[in-house]
Amino acid sequence: MLREIVSGTHLGAHINKNVSITGFVMEISPNGLWFEMKTTDNQVVRISLQRPIDNPIEGYVEVHGKSTGKGITADDYITFSNESFDAKAYNSMCTLLNSVPNLWHTS
Repeated sequence: MLREIVSGTHLGAHINKNVSITGFVMEISPNGLWFEMKTTDNQVVRISLQRPIDNPIEGYVEVHGKSTGKGITADDYITFSNESFDAKAYNSMCTLLNSVPNLWHTS
């Protein structure tokens, strides 16, 4: 499934579109149906899940789902080693990808 790579600032421009976003887990709801993360551009975003979290998550995660403008309705999320994640470089990539109109459109 195609999805735009975004940061928190770009969510509003992608409402109801498939997106991928990466951030640092800050809070998990007691029922496990949502969590909040701080994106690489320091926005707090709520991630709504379709089923409760079954394993502890922490550190940086990549979330795939639909943008609600201020959050994401997640289809899936991926946890990964946080030893050397470069949030600043990731944020720069998001800014670049979202500054070029029709980046993937070919004639």
